[in-house]
Amino acid sequence: MSELQTFLALVVLIYVLCVIVQGVQEVVKSVLDSKAKVMEQAITKFMGDHLKFDQVKQAMDVRGLKITALERFNKDDFRKLLDGVRFTDEQLQQIPSVVAKENATLDQFKDNIASAYEGAQAKFQRLYTTYNKRCVIILGFAVVLVLNANVIKIYSILAGNQSMSQAIAGTAVTVGNNSQTAAATPQDLNAVFENNRTAIQQQLQKYPVLLRTCKYPEDFTKSPWLEILGLAIMGALVSLGAPFWNDVLKGVSGLNDALNSEKS
Repeated sequence: MSELQTFLALVVLIYVLCVIVQGVQEVVKSVLDSKAKVMEQAITKFMGDHLKFDQVKQAMDVRGLKITALERFNKDDFRKLLDGVRFTDEQLQQIPSVVAKENATLDQFKDNIASAYEGAQAKFQRLYTTYNKRCVIILGFAVVLVLNANVIKIYSILAGNQSMSQAIAGTAVTVGNNSQTAAATPQDLNAVFENNRTAIQQQLQKYPVLLRTCKYPEDFTKSPWLEILGLAIMGALVSLGAPFWNDVLKGVSGLNDALNSEKS
C-alpha cells in the first residue's frame, strides 16, 4: 500500500511539472507569436502564388481581426474575406489556369481559392500540433533541468518520507481537477507572463520537493550517472504532456480509493 501511495505522489508531481511546462509554453508562444507564424507558413505553403499571406493579413486587418482568427473560419467565412482582397495583375492572369475554364471570372477564382482553404486550415492544424509537441518536449526537458527534478531522487525522497507521500497523494483529486495555468484568456503579453508566473510559483511552493536546483553539486558528487539518468527519464515522462498524466492520475487515484475502501 505504501508503494502505491508513493507512486501516486510521484504521478502528482509529474503532472504538476506538466502544468508548469504549460505555463512556460504559453509565455513562449505569446512572446514568439507562434500561432500567427504557423498560420502564415500554412497559407504560404498551401496557397502558393494564387494568394499571398500579406493579402490575407491586410484583409483581416481591415476587419479588425488578428490572423489567428482564421483558425475559426470555415470555407464560407474565407470566401467573404476574399472579397476584401486586392489581387495583383499576375494573379488575375492565372485565373483561367487555376479555375480550368477559358472565360473564368474573378468570383469563380475566389470560389476556387476558398475551396482550397479547408486544405490550408488542415495543414495549419497539423503544423501547429507538431509545433506544440516539439515545444512541450524542449520545454519539458528545460524545466526538469532548471528545477533538477530528478525522478529517481524524488522517488527515493517520497519512499523514505511516507508522511510527505500521503500528503501529496491526498491532493491528487484536487490537482487533477483544478491545476491549470492562466494560459487561455489574456491576450496581453504582460498579463500572460504575470498570471503564469504566479501559477508556477504557487505550484512550487505547494510541492517544494520539485525545486532541487541547489542540490545539483551534491547530486552530481554522489552519483553523476544516476543524476543524468534521473533527469533524462523525468524529461521524457514530462514530455508525454499533461493530458496523459491527468488520465494516469485519475486511474491511480481511483485504484488508491478502491483499496482504501476495502481496507476500511
